[in-house]
Amino acid sequence: MFSPSQALMVTGGMDSTVLLYWFKKNNPQPIIVNYGYASFARDVNNLNYHIDKLGLKPLVVIDIEFKDWQKQQGLFTKNYTPKENNPLGDWNDLRYKDFFVEGRNMIMMSYVLAYCSAHKIDELCTGYLYEEEEWCNRRTYKLMTGDNSPQFVDMMNLMSTVGFSHQVRIRAPYYELKYSKMDVYNMGVDLGVDFSKTCSCYFDPVCGVCDNCLLRKQIGVDNG
Repeated sequence: MFSPSQALMVTGGMDSTVLLYWFKKNNPQPIIVNYGYASFARDVNNLNYHIDKLGLKPLVVIDIEFKDWQKQQGLFTKNYTPKENNPLGDWNDLRYKDFFVEGRNMIMMSYVLAYCSAHKIDELCTGYLYEEEEWCNRRTYKLMTGDNSPQFVDMMNLMSTVGFSHQVRIRAPYYELKYSKMDVYNMGVDLGVDFSKTCSCYFDPVCGVCDNCLLRKQIGVDNG
């Protein structure tokens, strides 16, 4: 039976770290994109802990640079605290508007697709997920302009059919199963994930007020 070669686009957060454990049997290639953000060293240290524990292939780091005109400084500044009033709501506002980077995930995924194509990797998995409230509000401005939505995955799959020498399928397994953050946490516990060696916060040190921090607190994992 055909078994596709696989890469995982990882960040050091809960969701992509659980992917490492879930797909261990496939011997996936973990890949992280470094665009100069402040928490990169922390995230790599956490990822390498899990990669070494699982005996996976070494982490591939793809270095890119965003232009000054497309970014705000929040993600690139130590000791930054976002100013969003209601990060788990505000459905008609731009997500992450306080530290938005134009085209961030699209550009990052394009580089990862190019790596996978050049190395003849068939499948690229991401840790994107929605909570139930997000599924119910998926047609709002906040989520239609988001760069980790189900439609984003669909559009990137369309893009991957042109301009690359090898066909790579992008998957978001948690979307496929309609898994929530709590579902991922429970699966991670079953798989033996040490969540103290993960960090979902975009900032360094952990801000405690962004959507990722708040979601972790809701399920009882409060270290960012």
